[in-house]
Amino acid sequence: MPAILEGLRVLDLADEGGALCGRMFAELGADVVKVEPIGGCPTRRIGPFVDGVPGPDRSAYFIAYQAGKRSVTLNLDTADGRLAFADLVRQADFVVESSGERYFRDRGIGYDDLAEINPRIIYTTITPFGDRGPAAEWRAADITSWAAGGMMYLTGIPGRPPLQIAVPQANLHAGAEAATASLLAHFARIADGRGQKVVVDAQACVVWTLMTEQAFPLLHGDYMTRTGVMAGLGGVARKIVYEVADGHAVTILARDSARLLVEWMAEEGAAPDWLLAVDWTDFTPERMAEGPDPELLAVMRRSEEAIEAWLRTQTKAELYEGALKRRILLAPVSTVQDVLEDEQLAARDYFRTVHQPSVGRDVVLPGSFVKYSEVPTGTLRPAPRLGEHNGEIFCELLGYSLEKLQHLYSAGIV
Repeated sequence: MPAILEGLRVLDLADEGGALCGRMFAELGADVVKVEPIGGCPTRRIGPFVDGVPGPDRSAYFIAYQAGKRSVTLNLDTADGRLAFADLVRQADFVVESSGERYFRDRGIGYDDLAEINPRIIYTTITPFGDRGPAAEWRAADITSWAAGGMMYLTGIPGRPPLQIAVPQANLHAGAEAATASLLAHFARIADGRGQKVVVDAQACVVWTLMTEQAFPLLHGDYMTRTGVMAGLGGVARKIVYEVADGHAVTILARDSARLLVEWMAEEGAAPDWLLAVDWTDFTPERMAEGPDPELLAVMRRSEEAIEAWLRTQTKAELYEGALKRRILLAPVSTVQDVLEDEQLAARDYFRTVHQPSVGRDVVLPGSFVKYSEVPTGTLRPAPRLGEHNGEIFCELLGYSLEKLQHLYSAGIV
């Protein structure tokens, strides 16, 4: 049985601003053709590099996010390069880019131009701030989008500078939203046969990740500031990140979850009588939204200290297993190693071992973000060498002769 997007072709011109989009299409079985400039996509130059040795085929970032794709090189600054690109568009269903449509429009290959060539084409542009308004032409690094979207404002210790989380995330959110939006346009195309232009705003994608910090004042109260390991609620900040034996875990002391956690402590002889007597029904969003209560706040702080003292005797794995059994709202703060060793991901066969010829070894990569009950996902091929599939694409797909391909090579077009 074919994969769900088998038979569809994506021309992927995105750099790190949208690399995940094409990767997700590949996971669903689409033929993703990575169209790169002659010197290679900028993602080939993002470290770290395998064995610490830089090279266009040795970037760990490229290997991870460009897996599943085919690579062709094409100089879009030349007339012949743009003609070749137009030929590719005639055989494609999607175009994804993150340079901004103006770059392509100035070269005569913007959405309107491509729609004349292929009226069914879906053109997705991933931008820092959208395609209209005063910031439409602005450029941005991942950290810029993370800050402009508001997440950095909320991340870090109160009174200290805002923080970006360890692994850049804004562009990953933008890439994922681009894949989703492109498929929504595809579903519309199934009905009416027409393509369309899709615009993704990375800043807006970050705003959507803020969750309760943007639109639910009943939950966040007046704490729209950095609170570190605390969470604000009605003028009262509650601790949510706790130290445990081998790292950190997140839990919220409220209602039944807190009661069950204290009962678990009691089973191990670690809950003092005063803690067992706490009425956790007072620890509700509604009650907290009423504002600070000195007596309630004192109970909360004393409870946090007692509970954290016990949590420090437990490992993340022990706490997670126990919390699942007891239906307690608790989750470990996972490291990369924790994720690699996660039992649920292992049971799902999530991580895939792929032989990567460019580095001469097997590599472990994240697998598909989804599994279907009745259709397979795509085959995860290794990340391509630069221009590895020029012959396949230009000669087999487009029907170019070897002589024409050699001319394109000699003219610096592919």
